[in-house]
Amino acid sequence: MKKTLIFVLAAATIFSLSSCNGLKKMIENAEDINYSVNPQVLEMHAGQVAVSINGNFPEKYFNKKVTATITPTLVWEGGEKALTPVYVQGEKIEGNAKVIEYKTGGSFSYNEKFDYAPEMRRSHLELRISATKGSKTQDFEPEVIAEGIIATPALVKMVGKSSTAKDKFVKDIPESTMGQINYDKNRADLKNSETKRDEMVALKDYVKAVSEDDRKEFVGVELISYASPEGSMEINSKVSNDRSKTVDKYVKNEFKKIEDFTKDDFFKYLVTEEDWDGFKKVVSASDLADKDMIIRVVNMNSDPVKREEEIRNMTSTFEELEKVVLPLLRRSEIKVNIMLIGHTDEEIESIFNTDPSTLTVEELLYLGNLSTSNDKKIAVYSKTTELYPKEWRGFNNLACAQYKAGDIAASKTSIEKAKSLEANATVFNNLGNVYLSEGNIKEAETNFKSATGVPEASLGQGVIAIKNGQYKNAVDFYGSNNCFNAGLAKLMNGDYDGAVKAADGGEDKDNAYNFYLKAIAGARKNDTDLMFNNLRTACTKDASLKEFAAKDMEFFKYFENDTFKSIVK
Repeated sequence: MKKTLIFVLAAATIFSLSSCNGLKKMIENAEDINYSVNPQVLEMHAGQVAVSINGNFPEKYFNKKVTATITPTLVWEGGEKALTPVYVQGEKIEGNAKVIEYKTGGSFSYNEKFDYAPEMRRSHLELRISATKGSKTQDFEPEVIAEGIIATPALVKMVGKSSTAKDKFVKDIPESTMGQINYDKNRADLKNSETKRDEMVALKDYVKAVSEDDRKEFVGVELISYASPEGSMEINSKVSNDRSKTVDKYVKNEFKKIEDFTKDDFFKYLVTEEDWDGFKKVVSASDLADKDMIIRVVNMNSDPVKREEEIRNMTSTFEELEKVVLPLLRRSEIKVNIMLIGHTDEEIESIFNTDPSTLTVEELLYLGNLSTSNDKKIAVYSKTTELYPKEWRGFNNLACAQYKAGDIAASKTSIEKAKSLEANATVFNNLGNVYLSEGNIKEAETNFKSATGVPEASLGQGVIAIKNGQYKNAVDFYGSNNCFNAGLAKLMNGDYDGAVKAADGGEDKDNAYNFYLKAIAGARKNDTDLMFNNLRTACTKDASLKEFAAKDMEFFKYFENDTFKSIVK
């Protein structure tokens, strides 16, 4: 009985030691496990980080009665994130985990994605293994398999390009007025009564007023003389040319005290021997019973003689034509062309400062678009919305200026007011920009897609494409536009030279982040001159980039480089 008890205790002791030694041996030889991770430095795309791990256990390593939990864990200063575990087991374990044979060894594959947070940039990915055999559980030493996360796409600026509504302001506006002199049949002499008709009196008054107005200038006079289409071409040609001479003499004599009217090149002459176009126009507007038939006869006969013959065959109708229509065609027209001289830029500016209510909406919009100061734009467009509250362009342009000033809330209020007045593509683009700045990607994308025909909308869509990790699409959206985001899109699409060119060519080229972007391009190209020179400039322009660069995995292989350390210290 006593011997039996001793044997049982001995057996239990041997089992306990062999159980513990099995785990101990695996831990001691843990370096024999081979791991590979892709990518070796993790990357963030579309707000997520993808991890791909392959593990390989060598021959005669994995104890037949062991189960193990492998937990990839991202660790950074002040925090950590455990990812989904991998479960493996020895061949004598009953379970659903991946079986690793003792004799031949085995492997496992792991793919996972997790949401990125900015504090994860400077971190490392380690594997934590907890193994169990029987009632014994032991932890392996954590093994680091990847360093940090490249999060360059997070540099994207969440801003689009505003689309300002154009003004319709024209400084000099052409204007014309017309007077008409009528003649008797086949005559060209000027009847005194014709010069006293209301129409001619108004023309004289108009010319006098223009001559006395500093904001109006004469451009020229057109003298157009006609003959009615009845009769021979020979007679009509003579009478129409005689009428041209008559009206020319009258106008030059009537306005001889006005200098412009004394210049020969001030006048243009046009003579129409047979006014068939005028004939059709007057007939169409008349009450003649057969007017449709008359028009058909004219249209069907290209020969003027044949036309007149056919119309004369309509005896009663022709008599009406001679009374109602033809007298209106025996005429000369006096067309006076002038130019209304608008306010100069300086005058508009002065009026705005003294009495803006006297400016037209087009003048106000013109002044706002002309201004180089964004504060001045806000002042002008604000006054425009006050004076012209039904004009969507004032609110739209005010929203653009407020957006540039960084006042997103005010810009949103203004652009929504513009939308309530007229929901058009220009407004949709600017509303998309506001949503983009608010981080509302869904609403931003909806509005950009509604901004059909507005080229600025493609830049907003480029931002969204970068956020979604669609870098080729982003490059296409930016096209030939040069700016930081365009450069970032090209960088992420693998075009490092293109990224440098885009960063160098935009309106924002002197911004620190454009130099930082070029430094990243240099690091990726292994061009240390490009990298160090631009990184130095970036950190000089914006000192906060020193700490940022010191933790940026784009420069990981230079962390111990003396030049790099001198720049970011």
